[in-house]
Formats: sequence, C-alpha cells, structure tokens
Amino acid sequence: MKKLALLWMFCWPLWGIAQSDAPILTLDMEMHTAIVKKVDADVTGRYILTCSRDKVAKLWDAKSGKLLKKYRPPIGKGDKGRQYSAAISPNGKYVVIGARSISNSTNKATSIYIFETQTGILLQKLNDFSSTINDLEFSEDGQYLAVALGGGRGIHVYTTDSWTIKKIDSDYGERSLNVAFGADGKLASVCFDGYIRLYDEEFNLLIKKKATGGKSPYSIAFSADSKLLAIGYYDSPILQVLDGKTLKVMYEPQNTLANTLNQRLSMVTFSRDGQKLIAGGMYGKKEAKGKRWNLIRVWDNQGKGSFIDYAVTRTTFSDLKILENENILFAGYTSWGIYDGNLEKKIVDKSAKLNNYRKTDRSHFKINKDGSEISVTPVYQKPLMFNVNTRQLTEEKAVYSGFRDISGELKITNWKNSSKPKINKADLSFLKKYEICYSVDIANHEKSIVFGTGWALCALNTEGNRQWRTTTLGINWAVNIAANNKVVAACQGNGIIRWYRMTDGELLLTLFLHPDRKRWVLWTPSGYYDASAGAEEFIGWHVNQGPDAEALYYPISKFRSTYYRPDVIDRILQTTDEARALELANRAAGRSTGRTRSIVEKLPPIVRILSPTLGAEVQANRIDVEYSIKSPNDEPVTAVKILVDGRPVEHERGLKPSGKRQTVSIRIPSRNCTVSVIAENRFGASPPANVDLTWQGQLELSIKPNLYILSVGVADYDDDQYDLDYADDDARAFTRVFQKQEGVLYNQVVAKTFTDKQATKDNILDGLEWLTNETTQRDVAMIFFAGHGIQDNRGTFYYLPVNANDKYKKRTCLMEADIQETVSVVTGKIIVFMDACHSGSLMLASSTRRGNPDISRIVNELIDAENGAVVFSSSTGRQSSLEDARWGHGAFTKALVEGLEGRAKDPKDQKITCKSLDLYITNRVKQLTGGEMTPTTNYPPNVPDFPIAIIKE
Repeated sequence: MKKLALLWMFCWPLWGIAQSDAPILTLDMEMHTAIVKKVDADVTGRYILTCSRDKVAKLWDAKSGKLLKKYRPPIGKGDKGRQYSAAISPNGKYVVIGARSISNSTNKATSIYIFETQTGILLQKLNDFSSTINDLEFSEDGQYLAVALGGGRGIHVYTTDSWTIKKIDSDYGERSLNVAFGADGKLASVCFDGYIRLYDEEFNLLIKKKATGGKSPYSIAFSADSKLLAIGYYDSPILQVLDGKTLKVMYEPQNTLANTLNQRLSMVTFSRDGQKLIAGGMYGKKEAKGKRWNLIRVWDNQGKGSFIDYAVTRTTFSDLKILENENILFAGYTSWGIYDGNLEKKIVDKSAKLNNYRKTDRSHFKINKDGSEISVTPVYQKPLMFNVNTRQLTEEKAVYSGFRDISGELKITNWKNSSKPKINKADLSFLKKYEICYSVDIANHEKSIVFGTGWALCALNTEGNRQWRTTTLGINWAVNIAANNKVVAACQGNGIIRWYRMTDGELLLTLFLHPDRKRWVLWTPSGYYDASAGAEEFIGWHVNQGPDAEALYYPISKFRSTYYRPDVIDRILQTTDEARALELANRAAGRSTGRTRSIVEKLPPIVRILSPTLGAEVQANRIDVEYSIKSPNDEPVTAVKILVDGRPVEHERGLKPSGKRQTVSIRIPSRNCTVSVIAENRFGASPPANVDLTWQGQLELSIKPNLYILSVGVADYDDDQYDLDYADDDARAFTRVFQKQEGVLYNQVVAKTFTDKQATKDNILDGLEWLTNETTQRDVAMIFFAGHGIQDNRGTFYYLPVNANDKYKKRTCLMEADIQETVSVVTGKIIVFMDACHSGSLMLASSTRRGNPDISRIVNELIDAENGAVVFSSSTGRQSSLEDARWGHGAFTKALVEGLEGRAKDPKDQKITCKSLDLYITNRVKQLTGGEMTPTTNYPPNVPDFPIAIIKE
C-alpha cells in the first residue's frame, strides 16, 4: 500500500487525457449545495467527512467545523459524478466515495474512488458497478470495506491492504441501503427485498431472516458489544431491536408521536457505551411561526427504557453517527452538525448559505416585460429584486404579475406537485417516469406553456405537444415567461435563477444571489461573467484529468482577464444569443474576435501541501512546510509564495516544475494560523493549498505592531471639471482618527497624507513604495483613496491624481496594477479603503467611458489569495459615492470615522475589528444616503478577522 500512496508524486495524469473533457463551470460554496447523503468520522473523531449530490466530498475539523479539504472525483453532465455514499478509514488515511462514473456511456454506472485524505489525490478507482453505491462502511479495524448496492446487486467486501474483493453476495432481490460492522467483525445488512442478513467474520452468510416490522428495512446498527441489532424501516414507523446472533426480535422501542410514515424514525444507532438507542428521520414538530424542527429521539436502557426528544435541525435527517466521545453527528438536507452526547450543546452547525425558493405560492417569482428584471421572495425572507441591466440588487417587491395557469381559453390544472398535469382537462404525457411537475406559466401570446419539473423545463404547445425539453440540475420551483415571449426564467433548487431562450430552451444566463443580500454572480454557459465584490469565489471550473484521476478545480477569478465580461452580459437578453453578444461586445471594445484559448491550454499550477498534516498541532514557531507543485503542460513555475494567514513570509523564484517534495522553513506566530502555498506560471497563480495549524506551545509576549498609512484625497483637481468638495477632508480625517491609536493598539502610527496639490502620481507611487519597505510581518498597512476613479474600454481601473488627464491615462493616472503590486508584497496585514467612485461634477470627454467605473473587479483582484488585502469599498458595482455639506465628508468616510471613534466597537469589549466596522459602515451609509450607496467589505481567503482599533473609556 505504501507504493500506491506515493505513486501520485511521480505519475501525474497525462494532460492530453484531461483535454478530452470540456471543463465544467460549477457553483462551489463552502457548504454543500445539495442534499448531504452521508457523514462519517475517523476513529478519533478528529475529521468529519461529508458527501453530497453536488458532486464534491468535503473534510471538516470536528472541533471548529472548519473546512479542511475537498475531494473531487471526475464529473460530467447530468448525474455523472453525483455522490451517494462516502466513508473515511478509521485511521483517517483514506477517503472513499461512491459516485456515478464518467467512464461509462450510461448514467447508471458507479465507481468507488479512493483518495489520500491529506492531499486529495485519487489513488485508485474500483471497477464500475451497474447500480448505485448506497453505503460504504469500514470495519472497526480498518481491514475491510463493505459496499451496499442498489438494483439487487447485493453487497461487496474489499480488503483494504490491496483493495481487492474478499467476498460478494449478489443474492439480493432489491436495493440494499445500509450495512454495519460489529465489534466482533461480523457484518449485517438490510435490503428492500424485506430480508435482514448476518455474516460471520469471513463474510459467509449465517442467517437470512424476513423482517417483521415492515417490508423495506432501511437502516441497521450493532450495539457496542455486538449482542444487539437495531433496525429502522422506510415503509413503517416501527423500530426493532434484534438479537445479534439469531436476528430474533427482542423488543420494539416506543414510537409514540413518531408512529406514522410522515413522522417516522428511520435511522438508528447505539451510543458508544451501548446504553442508549438513538434514532432520527422525518419526525418533527412545528413552532408557533410555522418553522419546523426535526427531532432526535434517545431511549435509555438500549431502547427498552423511556425516551427524550431533542430538536436538532430544520431538515429531514439523511444520516446519523455516534463519535468516539459519544457526540452525535448528523446530516440534514443541506446541513450537518455535531451535538454533545447529552444533546445539551450544539458543537458544530454547518448549513448551506442558499436562498430557498420552495414557496407554496409560486407567484412570488416575477419578471418584467423583457426579462431584464426579476423579483423573488425566498422562504422566510423579504423580497429581492435584481436588474440585469444595472446589476442592482435591492430589497424590493416587483409590481409585475406572476405565473399564469389560466389565460383566455387555456386552463392548466392538476400541475402542482403532480405527475398528471392537464390542459383543458386533457391528460398530458410529456413527463418521464417518476417525474413530478412543480411549476407552470403560459406565454403572453398563448402559443406556449412551460412546465417546471424536478429534472427539466418543458415547453408544450396548446395541443400538448412538446416544443422543447431542457435538463436542469435543480428543481424548478417557479417559472415565469417574459411578456415579450423571448425568454423564460426559472428559480431552482440550490439557490439558482436561470434564463432560457423561449424558441428552443437554450440556457442564456445563470444568477446566484447570496443570502447576505449583497453578493451576486451572473454568468453565461461559456463562463463569461459579472460579479459583485467578493462573489467571484462562488463559481469556478471543474477540470477532469480523465476517468481514473482526481479532478482539478480553479476559481473563475483565475481566468478573469478572459471571462470577466460585463459587456457580454449586457447584451445577452437583448440578443438571446451568447455568440452574438460576445461578437458585439468585442467589436465595441476593440477586442480580438479570434479563437478564445481553451482553459486547459492556460492553467495555473496546482500545489499540494504534504506536511504538516491537516489540523496539525504545533509547538514551535519555526516549522518545515513540504509541498509539491505541478504546472500543467510543463509550463515553467515562475514564483512560489508561502503565506501565513494570507500574508507572505517566504518568496522563492526560478523553481522547475516537479511533482517531487520541496521543503521550506518558515516562522509562524504563537497562535492558531493557516499556512498557504501559492505557485505561479505565466498563466497566473494557483489556487492556494492550505493547512490549518493548532498552536499548542507557549504564548509569546504580545508586542504592539506599528501602523503605516498612505492616505490620498483629491477635491481640487488641476482640471476644474473633476472638482469635488470633501475628498481632501476625507483623507485628512482618516489619518487623524487612526493617529489616536498610537500607544493604544499600535506602538507607532506613521502616516503619509497627500491631498490636492500633493496628490500627484509620483508622490502616490513613492508612498506605495514606502509602505512596501517599512511594513514588517508584525505590522499593519492601510491605504485610503478618496476622489475619482475611472476605467477604460478594457475595464482597467485608474485612480485620478490631482494632475490627471483622461486623454493620457497611463501617464497621468494611477493604474490598478500599481496598487495591486504593493498589496501583494507587503508582508504585514493590509487594508485598502476605496472611496474613489465619486460622480460629483465629473464629465469626462472620453467616449470610451460609460457611467461610473465598476469597482467590483478591482476589489475582487485585491482580495485574491495571492494579493490578500481586506478591502472596504464605499459603493457596489456602478454606484456613485456621495458627499454632502451636511456631513462635511463623503458618506463613506463620515460613517468610517464615526465607527472608528467608538460606534463600531464590539459590545463585549473595547475592540473594533474589521467585521464590526463593516457592520457599522454598512448600516450607517444606507441610513445617510437613503439606500443609494451600498458599501461592502471583502476578505481574502485565509485572512481572519482582526482588531484595527481599541476604544479607551
């Protein structure tokens, strides 16, 4: 097995194979975006593994709930790559995942993928199965892996030293959903053929006995001493405890209140000490406001005693396990969590951050005449309105009408949550077997009807004949056809809203609105996108390396220069054709219309951290970091960055691309921290490889950092048409408020403040270089800009110094690259404050500038992992920053100064952190401007919140 574990370092998959599969653009959140099918833990309870139908398995820290690693089997369209089961070996060395395979032409083939836990490398794929892999379980000693299969394929048992078959029992009449190992090495299974099976230590069948509590036994668990077996059912609310040797029914635990199919407890397990029986499932209760809690029931005396019910999660349970310390691990629909063994304290609670569009009233989803504006009301939330043309996201409810199921002589009935919808009382036959209809709308011209199902959008004519059918990844909870009959929009599961062309059902646009009601990302099928500040992280490219290797993943930001195209998005709904929109946008911007290079031709490197291990405990301030770099297509590696909590500590150049181990010694602080490694080639920087470290050594004496400030504000420009009123005052006020922190939070506060005549391009560049030279790893650097920002027709952002000339931008204006370079090399913490989107009296003569600059792109660049700045921006997207004589400042600086003077302090102590300041500024600016400005604060990955001021009483 050692040879297998090391093989990946020397035999990376051929990139020619990877290029045979087109990259897939996916939504990629921290938490799963679809049902969590299984949860598991290593024997120590240190790691938690989850798998989901969103096609990504994830490893978590059991104490903090922090995400440690993602495991990506190859995926394809439709069900290919969808995960149904997963397990982690008791020693935590291997992760195994059961998922749909891409190597077979059918959607029914599945494979078992064996990953190395620490690196995420796919070590081996076990042969394709012709049915779903419903359960994977390791024996307690880790020597065996049991597999429960669907379709009457039975169970397989593998030896883990060679991953070869030990035993197969295919004499099953239906699907098997659960297997369980006993402490004595025996194996038990349940099957929908109605039988319970018990196997000996060599996995020979001992007993096959018909279940008596229902026809479809669903889950099974041994007691700690293997003397008892608990059984839960899919088709019955009865629970049973059997003799572990004879399968004789010993007793049935009380199922009071949980005694119907809709209120059943179908998943069972025993506590580690064997004294309690624990079950979960669909059993729940509603609060006064209508919100539902699902309950876990715990019986004393191994299920013979009394019980207590505990409210645990808002969703139906999908899996239930007991950890070594008796804590209870559970999975819900899009959540997982850990409760202490007494169910008195929730230790971890991880839920998907998605808007839920599953409302009973489908008319909550509305669209305007040309489809450019939608309104949607998520469950238990206020309405949201998004305008594609202006990119404005507001908390408003549209006046547009919702769906119609009656129009003129057309009447659609029996459509809601039904498999038998009707047109004018006539049955329709467009649904596939088991397919359910959830939504409908009739086109304004009454020539088409669109139905939304759990699998697809289907357009029919008035006679019920199909016009087109488009497969969708989420349930279509509501649909609405624009009044111009050109597009139909659907709000779907996973928090997604999509626009489709009405003539043929072709996908045009996808929108994800984050529940924080600030961030959004909008993209086309080919990956051209626009995103608010901080939202680029939500989507990226999944790149297969063939059917037998782990897939790679690159955030969309790695290809920003090619795919960040707000100008293409602007034209999609006008043209209803992506290719035409791209052509028009390229022509307007003077861009080349030649072939866009494939993503697989310009991939950044991939880095693996080999040591320290995930979540390692450390006691010394100097550690060795071992890592491996692979640069696709043998592109030379041009740079490597080592970062601690998002800031650089080491920088090596001229490395050759190699999969072998490389080591660097770095210094870390005396606290918990995250170490990251980033490599670069000519196509850009790799996604960061991260490892979280837990500090177990002595705490060092706290030394106050120095604060270095570059503050720039221009109100009185050489060209009077640019003049503002308060940008200079804003810059001075920013410096003053932080100078009060000298001797408080900071040892020294050293500032360079350039206003009006002093704010030349040369002085600003000198100030940026000064920040780079002065700031050490212990210090904090801040950059503040107030004034005007513009962008050219290529989207490049410029800050306007006092002597700016719009006709000669590169010579007279400060380019974003100048700011970005400084941010990327400053070794201390760095915060950028951008108040540079003032409109004022600015009327630039250049015909290439359209409206206010989109600040989102530069913010997204600055918060990239390789740059690592925390960025406060005064406005969002194309909003203007406002100033007013009543405030004596711009609205953003007014709120900023108030917050730093004490209004943003944490009520629990005297500290003002980045996040507490963000909260105050957001609310205060909205109040000052009547909602016309929406300031945002965005954080790089791996940069934790930290204090920036202390208020003395």
